[in-house]
Amino acid sequence: MYLQQGDVLLKQSEMPKKLKKVAGDLLHKGENHHHRLKGGKFQILTDGTKRFVKVEKATKLVHEEHKDISVVKGVYALEIVVEYDHLLEESRQVID
Repeated sequence: MYLQQGDVLLKQSEMPKKLKKVAGDLLHKGENHHHRLKGGKFQILTDGTKRFVKVEKATKLVHEEHKDISVVKGVYALEIVVEYDHLLEESRQVID
């Protein structure tokens, strides 16, 4: 299962070991607007390169340009959508 809001994907995941807590509610910094978690009960964690979200009570994923998404209890890995340009033969991160 996964949830998508613009360029942000939250994919159900196992909880890796040795994660550090990230303070605040900022999940992903966009170009002009940011994806944040609000309400509920959650933790944003990192292994130093990748972010994870542990939701203990339903939480909302919010962004000024997208509809709020309800994130149910579980563990999620944060991934950023990548697009591929077949003419240029290159991939790039989608910027929201």
